[in-house]
Amino acid sequence: MLKYIFPLLLLVWSCSPLKVPPTGPCPAGETMMINTDHPKAAALKAVMDAAVADGIPGLSVLINDADGTWMASAGYADLENGIPMEPCHINKLGSVTKMMVGTLVWQLIEEGKLDIATPISTYIPEVASQLPNGAQITLGQILAHTAGVFDITRDLNYNLAVINDLSRSWTEEEILEYVIGKEPTHAPGERVSYSNTHTLLAGLIIESVTGRQHADLLQERILDPLGMSSTVYYDYSENFPQAHVAQGYLDFNNDGGDIQNISALNPGSGNAYTGVYSTVGDLYVFLNALLREKSLTSAENLEFILSNFQGLEDEERSWYPSFGSIHNEFRDDLPDEKPAYGHAGGDIGYSANLNYFPHNDAIFAATYNYGANLPSALRSRVRETMVALVKIVADE
Repeated sequence: MLKYIFPLLLLVWSCSPLKVPPTGPCPAGETMMINTDHPKAAALKAVMDAAVADGIPGLSVLINDADGTWMASAGYADLENGIPMEPCHINKLGSVTKMMVGTLVWQLIEEGKLDIATPISTYIPEVASQLPNGAQITLGQILAHTAGVFDITRDLNYNLAVINDLSRSWTEEEILEYVIGKEPTHAPGERVSYSNTHTLLAGLIIESVTGRQHADLLQERILDPLGMSSTVYYDYSENFPQAHVAQGYLDFNNDGGDIQNISALNPGSGNAYTGVYSTVGDLYVFLNALLREKSLTSAENLEFILSNFQGLEDEERSWYPSFGSIHNEFRDDLPDEKPAYGHAGGDIGYSANLNYFPHNDAIFAATYNYGANLPSALRSRVRETMVALVKIVADE
């Protein structure tokens, strides 16, 4: 499907109005204490520099463990204007957004407004009635990607609609028009099948039981209390609100040649399954609060979430989802005794990953201003870089 979309993207790319400005300077303010002598700094920096040498525009990395905090960047935040990437530059996170939305769900569970065993038809009956198996799907199943709902990003008509107006700000209802009537991937609870639509439904459920927009609740309950001032939930309905945003890039031709700036192109962001932009510093603050300090949801709930990963019977699986939208990732690359709790993210111009390693109490955050969810010559290089960095962080 995607091989037909690429030429169409090329036709409309230059016609999209600018909504993400050229990268500006980072704001002045407090910075984190950095251990420039961190024992893993040299190894991490070598991987980063090699990635840039191979064509990845830029990346930022943070590690926090018993040896303190180290963060650095390599490459460029804005190739056109020659602006080097810095850790303070904002990058799009893609599906890392899902872990934040999952945290909102568990806050509402603690307040008695939601329950993972309850069918979603209790919360969004009109939507559920239009989904195959809608009466049987539970809240827990959509969080853990076992509900079997068709993934909106796999629909050709939706993708064509997106590229026909890449500056459009999509609503959940508009997106769901492309999901209604689609065959499920499997019966609810039968197996794991990742679907962006699952988290879109979670956003609708949050709004249904609170009467508030999930974006507003994210700001009010997580971003503001944690002081994540360089984190933005963005849906392309207006110009990007901060100037220090990195540009996003992709090899449109998929031939290993020149890459293009596609920062202004919207693949449907801002509907719970993606939409958050952030820095590695802010990402550390979020994961530290969630999994170390346990201040965003209770320790009891986290124990349940991290004790109930799904798809464990599938020996070929490289990641396992949970009821909290927290994954155990890099299972092909790390031994079982070194779990990597968190979430990766990809968008057409950006990538990210955020993980906590309980075996050595390390937090790792990385952002890349190159897209890794569409085929391109550099896509595998981004993945290789993620794995190489994670192995260094996980090594005791």
